[in-house]
Amino acid sequence: MSITKGESVICKLMPKPEQYLASVDDLRDNMMFLKIKDGTSNLRVGMSLLVASETMDYYTELTALKDSIAVLRIQGSEKRDYFRVDDTFPVVITKIAGNPLERKSKIISEYGLELSDMRTYTVDVPDENISPVLWKMLVDINMKIGLILDRLFLENEGLMKAPERSVSISGSGVRLLLEEKFELHDNVSVKMLLPSSPPIGVSVIGVVVLSEGVMGAQFDTAISFTNIEEGVRDEIIQYTLKRQRETLRAQRGLK
Repeated sequence: MSITKGESVICKLMPKPEQYLASVDDLRDNMMFLKIKDGTSNLRVGMSLLVASETMDYYTELTALKDSIAVLRIQGSEKRDYFRVDDTFPVVITKIAGNPLERKSKIISEYGLELSDMRTYTVDVPDENISPVLWKMLVDINMKIGLILDRLFLENEGLMKAPERSVSISGSGVRLLLEEKFELHDNVSVKMLLPSSPPIGVSVIGVVVLSEGVMGAQFDTAISFTNIEEGVRDEIIQYTLKRQRETLRAQRGLK
C-alpha cells in the first residue's frame, strides 16, 4: 500500500460526482481510516468511494462512520498515471477466456474521419486534366463509402446499439455501473465509442479490480487496462485531455 498516514486525499462518491477532502488517519491491513474535512452528512455505510492519492486510486467500501472518521475497506487499486474524466458514451464489456496476452487492443473505427480529411481535397484537384466537378463527385463517393464501412465496423463490434453508460475513464482504466457481476481478476474485453471529434471506436483488454453490488441490482465495476497498444492508449488520453479542457471551460463560464 503506497498511501501513507497523514497524507491528504480526495474522496469521490461513486457513481455520484460529489467529492470530499480528507486525510489518512490510520491504515490497518486492508482498511483505511479517513478524517473527512467537509463533513459526513451525505455518506452512508455501504457506499462506494474512490480515494485518490497523488499516485494511486483506491476503490473502497464505506463500512463505518464515527464523527468525522470514515472507515473504508479497500477493494482494489490502480496507478494514477493519467487524467480521469467523467462522461457518457456507448460501452460493451464481455468476459474473455484464455490468455489475455494473446489479444490486442485496437482502434475499431475512426468514425467520420474521412469526412474531415476528404474536405481538404475538394479544392486541390491532383491533376489539371481532371474536371473539378468530377473530382468533387469522386471525393464525395469515396467519403460516403468510408462512412458506410466505418458504421459496419462499429455495428459488427456491437457499438451502434450498445447502451450509453456514465463512466469515469483514464488512460489506465474505466469505472462504471453494470448489470452483470464480474469476479475480481476476470479478464474482459472493453469496447467503447469515444465521443471525440470525430468519434473513435476502441477495443481494449482489461482486468476487473472491483465489482460490488449497489442499489438497483447494479454493480460498481472498475477495470484496469492491460496489454494496451500505445496508439490506442494515446487516443484515450487525447480524448480525456479534450474532455477535461471542455469541463474547465464550462466551469469558467459559470463563474
